[in-house]
Amino acid sequence: MTNRQKEVAKKEVRLRDLAARKGLEGICLSRAINFAWFTAGGNNRVATATETGVAALVILGDKKYLVAPKNEIDRFMVEQVPDLGFEPWTYEWYTSREEAITALVGEQRIGTDIPLGNWQVLGAELNQLRYSLTEEEIERAREVGQICSRELAATCVAIYPGMTDWEIQAELSRRLLNYGVRPAVLLVGNDDRAFKYRHPVPVGQKLEKYAIIGLVGEKGGLHMALTRAVHFGRIPDKLSRLQEVALKVETAFLAATAVGASSRDIFQRGVAAYADAGFPDEWRRHHQGGAIGYAPREYRAGEGANEVIQPNQMVAWNPTVQGTKSEDTLLVKDNNGLEFLTPVPEWWPTAKISIGRQEFDRPLILER
Repeated sequence: MTNRQKEVAKKEVRLRDLAARKGLEGICLSRAINFAWFTAGGNNRVATATETGVAALVILGDKKYLVAPKNEIDRFMVEQVPDLGFEPWTYEWYTSREEAITALVGEQRIGTDIPLGNWQVLGAELNQLRYSLTEEEIERAREVGQICSRELAATCVAIYPGMTDWEIQAELSRRLLNYGVRPAVLLVGNDDRAFKYRHPVPVGQKLEKYAIIGLVGEKGGLHMALTRAVHFGRIPDKLSRLQEVALKVETAFLAATAVGASSRDIFQRGVAAYADAGFPDEWRRHHQGGAIGYAPREYRAGEGANEVIQPNQMVAWNPTVQGTKSEDTLLVKDNNGLEFLTPVPEWWPTAKISIGRQEFDRPLILER
């Protein structure tokens, strides 16, 4: 078996177990993130911003079907799910996909990830199947993380004063797309906008001295979040101190991150760290990151009373402090070790931040 076949086989077990627990005879997946997850990186979208794509998957009995209109079915079977054991089920593009799935399913009871027919909608149950990565997914995640980290750092070296945030966005996008990585989120805060707004979507402002770039890159459905900052000329002492506070808060998040830890408890550790650093209300001004995977945020820090860290789950905390931010994506291993999937390049300036007996190397602002 290929790695992709092994990955799909493992996920098929999870999906069939869920169907059995729910007393269902099958499950239909229409959401793009679930399509990518179950097919080990497949893509059912044509328009990139849509939640659902032009194809759906139906796992029914002991068979797997790919449902798509006749003008799309061949492309999907050849390019998206080759050798993965799917059977085609097709219909005319001008007719209803729901009717096509109904004809396939008949009277059998199935679950679905979007409201469809009279079938049971499975929300949190399906989401939680995605969180724990397989060995094959971990290898794919490492590849995507390395690309994102390397190309973001290279962009920070390539940009120069006078460039607009659009041009910086274009520079990083070009670098990522060369490797098949799509920038799902790409924020660029130049100078005063970095301090005014926590989500600085580019507007055409020119860079003078300071730029903070936040990226969520996606390839094969897997998302990687990271942030880097660059300053031209000597970094002001105040800015350095603010960045150190962001690092200390992030370290509190990291130290609390372990298999079985609840999102709510980790979040409270971060809130306490803000207060200890003298910024008790700073957490209110921006969300603090959270679980990441087939969505840019599977859930945010503090959300979900029942959300706990699973073995081999990815998280990306992103504390912000008055124009500074610290963010990387890491894997929480089943032995409670932490692996940074977006590693900081060796040449990038870092600081060792300690909490208790734990110590982390975290990125500082690059001075140019």
